[in-house]
Amino acid sequence: MMAYVRTNPSTIEEYADRLSTDYREEMAQIYSNYIYNATSTSSNRKEYQRVCAMLKRYKKVVGKPSQAEIIIQLKAQYHKRPSFMDELAKLT
Repeated sequence: MMAYVRTNPSTIEEYADRLSTDYREEMAQIYSNYIYNATSTSSNRKEYQRVCAMLKRYKKVVGKPSQAEIIIQLKAQYHKRPSFMDELAKLT
């Protein structure tokens, strides 16, 4: 299953719960990269909300400290996107 997720990172949300016990570090890395990639292609509030929903699911699987790190990095990198900042503020 992990080999499939490695080749198809978009499936990480589907398999994250099952992979978190045996492959926690690698799963978290793939998941965070997936979130960063989704953020880089987002350009409107609806897409920002989708990214924030991913971050909520990420928190359930990996934990709040890891989610907080990603949020801090996203806020620093995309500070010129006020709609995205609004959506990220709802998570904290």
